[in-house]
Amino acid sequence: MTDSEEDGIFITPPVQGLPLLDETGRGFWGLQRSSSPELADRVRSLFEYLNGAMGFPDTARGREDRECFNLLVRSVYPEILIDLADRIYVQHERPAVFLHFDHINLNLRRDNSQRPALFASLNRRMEVLFDAFTDALRTCGNLAGDAEVVRCLSEGYSHYLFRTKNFPWEEPLQNFPPEMSLPVLDVATGLSGFNLLHDWPALYPRLILTDNMPFIVRGLAHFKNLLGRENVEVRYGDFSNGGPAGEKVGCLRVQKFLHHLKRPERQRFLQWALGILEPGGQLRVLDTDLELSILHLAGDPQVRSRLIRGYPETLVEIENEFCGNVVKDIQAAGFRLTHLDFHEYLDETDAYSRNPRDNLPLKFIGIEVEGMRES
Repeated sequence: MTDSEEDGIFITPPVQGLPLLDETGRGFWGLQRSSSPELADRVRSLFEYLNGAMGFPDTARGREDRECFNLLVRSVYPEILIDLADRIYVQHERPAVFLHFDHINLNLRRDNSQRPALFASLNRRMEVLFDAFTDALRTCGNLAGDAEVVRCLSEGYSHYLFRTKNFPWEEPLQNFPPEMSLPVLDVATGLSGFNLLHDWPALYPRLILTDNMPFIVRGLAHFKNLLGRENVEVRYGDFSNGGPAGEKVGCLRVQKFLHHLKRPERQRFLQWALGILEPGGQLRVLDTDLELSILHLAGDPQVRSRLIRGYPETLVEIENEFCGNVVKDIQAAGFRLTHLDFHEYLDETDAYSRNPRDNLPLKFIGIEVEGMRES
């Protein structure tokens, strides 16, 4: 698919065009047998809400695109909410998102609305429309930050994980000293917060999950309520210029976040971290320079064309010697190192490739650092 295939497919708002949905799409045939009414209800709510915010040009091509898009909406599965959220909000963490055409085509067969011989070409056009739809949601106006869009997608994500336990990121739960009574603060928790929240023992200190993305904050708060966790708190937190003032904590978890900061920002953050920890408190850092390796590969246009569409744009520039500099900066901030694990990795993977089994060679460094604030 090329960018030109997507140009002008959707218009926002549809003042002079055609509404997003027609009666075909509003049938929502694919949701009728759903075992997850919580997801199905939010799929309907999302598309009905967007019907007033998005549409198609009133042209021959616009009418064709609208007809195909509404066939897609009619046949979607409830988990389309997860695919949409991954594309719109967290492609950085979940790069490989594709429509599940096994489900879509099964619903089309049940509906008897299309001949199976046409499925291959229909699927290709649906994929183009889905890409354009998610791009429009992410980039046009303020749709991605719209409160109702955030509500539908975040609550759908929460219900899905509550029902399936199919967490996007799973990490072994770290141990904490039994005598530690002060809270544990998780910085820029992202999708890993769902698994952390789910596994957090009742006897552990209070856990504070933070993020600056409304989708994450609202989704975690909803998930917390579904689980009934009383020793977990979810907060908005922006750490781009240090961090928010607040209560002292006993441990600060910083997982794959520092590479998002330029070095002066990182140094300010570490000074803030030292100040928010009580004497004896722990800083726990996990990070890699993987994105630097991918960006170097993406500098070759031929390699870039093999990467998942849109993924290179989610990556951040990381300084050379990032991992070594992080260790130096932690020490310079005043922490005493208590643990350091420094590894170079060589990997061949298709995790970031458009096509399965198109492996790319990756060489990167990962670090685990623990530091203590002394008196």
